[in-house]
Amino acid sequence: MRQLQPVVWAKGTFLSPQYLQAHSQFQESLLQFRLETLAFRPWGFRTLQIDREALAGGQIAITAASGIFADGLIFDIPAADSAPPPKPVTEYFTDGRDTITVSLAIPAHRPAGMNVSDLSKSDTRYVAETILLRDENTGQSERPVQVAGKNFRLLVDDEVREGSPALPVARVKKLANEVLELDPAFVPPLLDISASSYLMSILRRLQEILTAKTAALSGVRRQKNQSLADFSAADIANFWLLYTMNSHFPVIRHLFETRHGHPEEAFSALTSLAGSLTTFSNKVQPSDLPIYDHSDLGGCFTDLDAKLRLLLETVVPSNFVSLPLKLVQPFIYGTSIPDDAYLVNTKLYLAITAQMPEANLINKAPDLIKVCSATHLEHLIRQALPGVPIRHVPNPPAAIPIKLNYQYFSLTQSGGAYEAIQRARTFAVYVPADFPEPQLELLVLLPQAK
Repeated sequence: MRQLQPVVWAKGTFLSPQYLQAHSQFQESLLQFRLETLAFRPWGFRTLQIDREALAGGQIAITAASGIFADGLIFDIPAADSAPPPKPVTEYFTDGRDTITVSLAIPAHRPAGMNVSDLSKSDTRYVAETILLRDENTGQSERPVQVAGKNFRLLVDDEVREGSPALPVARVKKLANEVLELDPAFVPPLLDISASSYLMSILRRLQEILTAKTAALSGVRRQKNQSLADFSAADIANFWLLYTMNSHFPVIRHLFETRHGHPEEAFSALTSLAGSLTTFSNKVQPSDLPIYDHSDLGGCFTDLDAKLRLLLETVVPSNFVSLPLKLVQPFIYGTSIPDDAYLVNTKLYLAITAQMPEANLINKAPDLIKVCSATHLEHLIRQALPGVPIRHVPNPPAAIPIKLNYQYFSLTQSGGAYEAIQRARTFAVYVPADFPEPQLELLVLLPQAK
């Protein structure tokens, strides 16, 4: 029951404990009412640390914790409050029971009832403690002052009474070898996601996946000039997928690296990304996404993370395959062809750039550059034989992501040199010294793009 009526202070008022208690209750109720009005689910742990060594000995012990109970009680262990006594839990694993949930609990406030006692084993909300305080003006005149220490305790499962404030701390599992361990996927109610290594690992992994995905999609953009990317009609799906990821990535990185904040904020950001990604999927619909559950953060975040990873595995069908050529010997660049299908009913293009005028590159390449399999190229060079003929293409197909300063050449996919490539499934190019600092790339245009 909240005390939202202020105390009437008037001349001649007798300062009994009831007056001061009523005023204190009014201030606490006012603060809690405002907090609940302005914040979403303003209860849970801000920080939480569990003693791993105590767990190895069959006990649950809290070394540090801070936060707010659902009834508004604020705590900060050990800075301002004493930690509850360690809780032996081995005895609870009986009759085949292999999982328990341990909660940090405190007796509920009793309006017009007893809330403070002198015994820590009592069932009152507070335990009277005496501390010595000095006058903060003079730094002298030390006096004993009684303060209300919070009567915390650790309880297991149904030991928590209905209506009593409690926050789940951990889910403990007993393994086959009798060893106790904390369930890593269990997440208690939180005020800050940084209190859970599990939630932070989800954000970290998602950030890494988005970084890799956006880099891959950015790599297939056509270049209009040094600073502007260009997309053709064939690239529209890739464009929107890249736009979706790039729009959400800064928010997720901010939450992970800087903001942290309430788990609902992180869940909202991830759900927004997931909802946008369902546009590209026929497996997950927006209605399939989980709903935020402050009492089961581990469950709702795990479900959302699984769906996000499934959605991020969605690959927009590409009309081409890019195979960069690496220097394997002086003047010889090569790559393997990982799939026979790349040489059947496809179109091959060689992309070349070098530190020379474009006109010279276009004119010299068909006569000086030799293309064949890696095993036959040296034979062609020694015998001065031609390789696969190449022809400059001023306007490559729209499916090919054109890069700035690159020139594109089509390959004649017939003849002995090309058949050698098909047999060996290797592709090699001889580039003489006439082409300074060359970079080459083999582009395979797949059947649906022709």
